[in-house]
Amino acid sequence: MTRRWADVAELIATQGLKGRFVARSVRGLPFLLEEGLAVDFVPPTLEGPRHVHVSFVQHAGDGEYLVDFTGVSDRDTAERLVGSHCLVARELLPDDFDELLRADAGHVSGYRVVDEALGELGPVVEVREMPMQDLLVVERAQGEALIPFVDEFIVGIDEDEGIVHVSVPRSLLELNSTQGA
Repeated sequence: MTRRWADVAELIATQGLKGRFVARSVRGLPFLLEEGLAVDFVPPTLEGPRHVHVSFVQHAGDGEYLVDFTGVSDRDTAERLVGSHCLVARELLPDDFDELLRADAGHVSGYRVVDEALGELGPVVEVREMPMQDLLVVERAQGEALIPFVDEFIVGIDEDEGIVHVSVPRSLLELNSTQGA
């Protein structure tokens, strides 16, 4: 089943007094916001717009972009939306969007997880979609481990062998095993 909406960007800061944002792409995607694109913010705010259109985009360097939205014209409104994610209807995204999602965690279900320092951790038994990033649910002898599917932890994916190579802080695995106890 294909998801109807896609999380494509995060609003990380405001810039200026007129409601401009600093945004970056999420989940390893290229930056997909462009002028005219309809966007919904999640989580929604009580005192701010939820449905907007992109009215301006400019590359700011280092993976960040300056973005304006219709309905956000002052810093106070923008401040309430910092930390929000930008959802876009999939039919509005490029035709090759599914290929861009190859970096998404969903395709690694069933893969073995191998840590650089600790060796084999176990298989991915589930991929949980969370607002900020997907979580790999890894079945270990000590119980379930939840590993965020983020660049900081994912070293690489060997598609041919079905292995997710990770570098996970030991404390994260210890935390997971004590919560399951």
